[in-house]
Amino acid sequence: MKILFLGHDDRYEILIDTLKTEHEIFTIGYEDMIDVKKGDLNNINNYNIVVLPMSGIKNNRANNVVVPSNIFNNYNGLIYTGRKDNLVGHVESFLDDDEIREENSLITVDGIMHKIRNIDKTSICILGYGNIGKKLYDRLKNDYLVIVGVEDKDKGIIDNSFVTSNKEDLKKVLVNSKLIINTVPKHIIDEDILKEINGLFLDIASTPYAIDQTKILDYPFEYQLYSSIPSKYAPERAGKVLLKKFKGDEL
Repeated sequence: MKILFLGHDDRYEILIDTLKTEHEIFTIGYEDMIDVKKGDLNNINNYNIVVLPMSGIKNNRANNVVVPSNIFNNYNGLIYTGRKDNLVGHVESFLDDDEIREENSLITVDGIMHKIRNIDKTSICILGYGNIGKKLYDRLKNDYLVIVGVEDKDKGIIDNSFVTSNKEDLKKVLVNSKLIINTVPKHIIDEDILKEINGLFLDIASTPYAIDQTKILDYPFEYQLYSSIPSKYAPERAGKVLLKKFKGDEL
């Protein structure tokens, strides 16, 4: 089996080291790994499997590698990635696997808890009550004052919450929070509110994030974008989780 790892992702290094004992591994974008073969995009059908970064392809880039447009239009093999957006062909997402998605979420929350370990947490606002938001709330609620911003459909799920579409409540909570953790990949906060925030704003959402990245310097608070957390916080642990996908599939 010929497998191409296209675009560097720290989580994949343990996959490469493990899979190369049984398969022919090629890489593009892994210049620091000298004991694997270098791949070639001139004939993508040379490879049975192409593994893209968890973030997929954005603006014709697989992380540190430029990828020609429509390269996979006539590809006959299997593509593994995290985000399947804008990809054609037989695409498998690691995160479609319930066990992998759950363990990946746990690593993400562990990474966030590590990130905020020395940050003032006397008053916390979590924006969003999805998978990560719920886990964060459960980890923090017993030790800190935590208020969660939810959508209308989630109203009443937890007592200490408010609906983010209520701009008056949103402003009141954000202005009085020492730490804001955003999990919502959408600009849900009006600019006039952003200009009154004083706490640390930790944005863990995916693109387009909570705030227009071209306007961050317009606001007085400290803003930190913390994305791809498993890769940054615990790449080896995250890689071992992803390896379960290959063990579960027949290669």
